[in-house]
Amino acid sequence: MSQPNVVWFRDVGLDDLPLVGGKNASLGELIRLEGVKVPNGFAITTRAFESFISPIKKRIGEKIALLEGDDYRDVILLDRVSREIRALVEEIPLDGGLKEEIRAALDQLETGRTLAVRSSATAEDLPEASFAGQQETFLNVGSSPALFDRVKKCFSSLYTARAMSYRHENGFPEDEVSLSVGVQEMVRADWDGVSGVMFTVDTETGNENLILITPSKGLGEAIVQGEVKPDEVYVLRHSLKVIQNPQGLLSDEQYAELAAQSLAIEAHYRHKYGRSLYMDIEWSQDGETKELFIVQARPETIHSRAVSYQRYFFVDDKDDYEVLASGRPVGAKIGSGDATLLEDVSQIDSFEEGQVLVTRMTDPDWEPIMKRAAAIVTDLGGRTCHAAIVAREMGIPCVVGTESGTRTIPRGETVTVSCVEGEQGSVFRGTPRFDVEEINLEKIAATRTKIMLNVGSPERALSAARLPNDGVGLARLEFIIASHIGQHPLYLLKLGKGDIFVEKLVAGISRIAAAFYPKPVIFRFSDFKSNEYANLIGGRSFEPEEENPMLGWRGASRYYDDRYKAAFKLECIAMRTVIDDFGLDNVNVMVPFVRTPAEAERVRGIIDQERIKAGVYMMCEIPSNVILAREFLPFFDGFSIGSNDLTQTTLGIDRDSALVSHLFDERNPAVKKLIAQVIETCKDMGKKVGLCGQGPSDFPDFAEFLVKCGIDSLSVTPDVAVKTRLLVAEVEAGLQRGV
Repeated sequence: MSQPNVVWFRDVGLDDLPLVGGKNASLGELIRLEGVKVPNGFAITTRAFESFISPIKKRIGEKIALLEGDDYRDVILLDRVSREIRALVEEIPLDGGLKEEIRAALDQLETGRTLAVRSSATAEDLPEASFAGQQETFLNVGSSPALFDRVKKCFSSLYTARAMSYRHENGFPEDEVSLSVGVQEMVRADWDGVSGVMFTVDTETGNENLILITPSKGLGEAIVQGEVKPDEVYVLRHSLKVIQNPQGLLSDEQYAELAAQSLAIEAHYRHKYGRSLYMDIEWSQDGETKELFIVQARPETIHSRAVSYQRYFFVDDKDDYEVLASGRPVGAKIGSGDATLLEDVSQIDSFEEGQVLVTRMTDPDWEPIMKRAAAIVTDLGGRTCHAAIVAREMGIPCVVGTESGTRTIPRGETVTVSCVEGEQGSVFRGTPRFDVEEINLEKIAATRTKIMLNVGSPERALSAARLPNDGVGLARLEFIIASHIGQHPLYLLKLGKGDIFVEKLVAGISRIAAAFYPKPVIFRFSDFKSNEYANLIGGRSFEPEEENPMLGWRGASRYYDDRYKAAFKLECIAMRTVIDDFGLDNVNVMVPFVRTPAEAERVRGIIDQERIKAGVYMMCEIPSNVILAREFLPFFDGFSIGSNDLTQTTLGIDRDSALVSHLFDERNPAVKKLIAQVIETCKDMGKKVGLCGQGPSDFPDFAEFLVKCGIDSLSVTPDVAVKTRLLVAEVEAGLQRGV
């Protein structure tokens, strides 16, 4: 009995990859997975493909033989060979028996819907290499004649220039690769629906605490092809709470439903492959029924295998160089070269190794030259478009969605593309010098002294969390207020818009907390000075003019004051929301600049009234905190020594004054005596004690002093986190040896 050429998705799985290819094998797994919605369909097998091309197999081999070794980099020859092979394939008629099998399967679908016809190669959607977009996909296919034509085009697309180049680069022999075709009911996202891509890991940093969903109106192909700049939605992995939904294309509940499906798929694949991996998933919402469907899933191929971290950083001051364009960064790297503007793929033969590719957008036909680029810049696209996916996999810095790069970057100009500055990628004129540090994450030693991070920007939290760390020792709310809100809280309350303040604060807090979950994150309540508050929109009506704001109405003294208490309660509501509603129980809070134990009691009372279920810490930054530590500590779980303010108030130095800056040194004996004293008191009372500041990183002797005093943690900026951990490990080892 002859084997069928058509099999239903429900009857195949990953074990059938040689028969139906990666994409169809995956759909077979998904369609049987509880809680995951997949449109029905069937696969035309690799048996059918092999039978179809058997008359020309020898001729195909002869043409491929022209591409020996480095000839795959000859884009003109590669393109010619590809076109000749595809023409051979498309000249062959489909066998009548195969047509009948396809017609019979179509009759069983009985939906009246148009179809999606997708290529599914045997070297595709693998944990080691995605082969994303290498072969053809056709949407909204209607009649049988049109379907038969698209099936042949899918067959021939196994030999696109991009596919052959990709296979060569990844070591897949041509004679070991075959192709299947998937025929699937069309999800009509183009009828007032939404489509997109989602990853069960942050695509840039490898942080698995957040699920990234990139939705856009219409068909998802537009996102992958870079024709649109999609929205970016973040969902918390452990609670399925949405923490970022800028455009509201779908409701939070719908994004949570998608995220739940993504985690079910990830769990299934981890079990199937027997190891940890993340998923890259395409989804669509039907414009008529509003149902959400999964239409494709593959293992994510970058962060699933990452064990090292490269830290790129500028040696020169980058502010000295003109920014020619900016957009979304892809890959935390920097690259330089001569800018080469290509208007379409027909010009790729003019592109030379080591140049910076500048174009409106790329598609899979560009891949033979993308791997030769020092960096890539596109006008269109988001973080899940084709250019971003390929650049990420190839390890090439890429800035997408610049909107104007093809107009503002001069042809032939030497430029530097930077993707190491958080949420914004920049294209600089010239070549600011940069360096790179290779960090093997598996070899960073743990230390008794916790090495925590100072994090101010929610956008930088995800990348900072990649570094070896024990959590966040200081996250400043004033940074979120300044950059994400920009308006004085009392001004917003006066306008009846206090909920906006809370909403935006929640978004920033939750993103930082989620990036480090479940490690502890300590958020310090706002510590603007009156002049800084006044600079917020609407702030001058609510702020006094002070001669010395640094020592004026700041920190705890504001929180219980009737003139500001309502604004402080907004911060408390935001904290409570993040902890209780979002399930981020790693959040702790900290009170700055507490002058007296009476102030400590009043502020702690408000925090308790606001039902904040978290650790509550206090900044130790003025001499009274040290002298009266036993009176302050009963109201808190511990101290965080603010070495900058403690040095300022101990030595009577305005740290903003250049005239006396030479006297500012946290290693001054008076400052060190106070620090040693307060560490001893905390230890005696069973309270935690840490220090926030650059001193331990800048001065090895200061780090050694703190470790010898028995401090529990040091909190430093991310750029010196590894340096500090290595230094502390060395100090601790020396102490163990009695050195």
